[in-house]
Formats: sequence, structure tokens, C-alpha cells
Amino acid sequence: MTEDEVKRIVDAISAERFQPFLNECGGDVTTALRLYCWDGEISRAFLGILRDFEVAMRNSFHAQLGGRYGRADWWDSPRVKFTTKGREQVRSAQDALHREYGSGYTADDMVAKLTLGFWVGLTGRGLNYEMQFWNPALRHTFHGYRGRRGALQQQLDYVRKFRNRIGHHERICHRHLAQDFDTLLRLMQYVSPEKAELHRQHSQVPSVLARKADVIAGREPVRL
Repeated sequence: MTEDEVKRIVDAISAERFQPFLNECGGDVTTALRLYCWDGEISRAFLGILRDFEVAMRNSFHAQLGGRYGRADWWDSPRVKFTTKGREQVRSAQDALHREYGSGYTADDMVAKLTLGFWVGLTGRGLNYEMQFWNPALRHTFHGYRGRRGALQQQLDYVRKFRNRIGHHERICHRHLAQDFDTLLRLMQYVSPEKAELHRQHSQVPSVLARKADVIAGREPVRL
């Protein structure tokens, strides 16, 4: 790759976005480009377990709360009292579905449209969420968890922020990524032990983590 080609690639990334990679690589542009590519590879590897965890958790929350309130659209039950933010999240999802489907959307469509932030928020303090949601319903999602609700909510919010970094294409190569993977596996174990085992056996995350030094040194090819 010529210097001019490298410069055009860096310009496409943007100098501001590329600078942290340069800083980590002592100003070496070629090495920083390899790190940038590896950062994309590890981000893609994490998407699998993040997707499976979010889907499994929200489906379980939906089943638990549908049973508690006796209706598939439990979010519209007069017995449910959301915070202002929670109600806005519900309304935003409903408005988006109305624009897309009119009045023909289903409860499953709504579950898919609600954000991870909404689902994590249900495990917070909210408007007496502990008595509304956690004690009678949501705690049953996390099999084997014996800690306090607040401690779990912090872990779930940690995952939410990590997911959002990847979703907004922010770098993650500076993080303790093996610890992030362990956190996700532990939370997945509570929600779906079978899926947790699948990711222990087949996730690409460990192999991509093991490639980092060789990719940066140029001993292994980048993967786009």
C-alpha cells in the first residue's frame, strides 16, 4: 500500500477518529491502521453474544411481565407505572411502529422495537420498580443469581454502555475485553445457560483476542 493510499484511508476514517489509534501505536500510521482494523474485527465478534443476550433477556422479561399483568401489551396496563423516561421510551416505540405498520403491529414487534436501555431500566429503582417488576417477575429471569437487584442493574447497564459503544462504531481496543467477555458469559449464564455454553464453545471473541498482537505486528492479516 502506498503512502498516498494510506493517507486517503486515514482521511476517510477522519484524523480525529484515527488519533487515539495513532497515540496507542506511537504515531506509526501503518501499525495504527492494523489496530483500527483489528478493533473492527473484535467489535464484530462481540456482536454475536451481545445480540443473543439482549434478545434472551428481553424475551424473558416480556414473558414474565405478560404473565404478571395478564396481557401481552403489559406496558399499556393501567397497573404499570413507568418513570417519565420509561413512558417516553414506550411512546417512542409505539409511534415508530405506527409509522411503519399503522395499527397492525404485534406485541412481539413492540418487544423488538423497545431499546436495551428500556429493558435495563426496568431493573432500576424507577417508581417502586422493585415491587412492581423485580420481586414478582423479573428476578425469575436470572436463574441462580443471589445478589441484590441494584448490583445486577449496574452490570446490565455496563453491558448496555458497551453495546452502545460498538453500535456507534466507537473504539473498544483499549478496554479489558477478556473481562467484558467474562461479564457477558456470566450474565448469559443467568438468563440462558444453553446459550452461554454455545458462546463458550463457539464464540469468535477468544480467537480474535488471541490474534491482536500478531495482527498489529503484521504477522497475521487484517480481517474486514
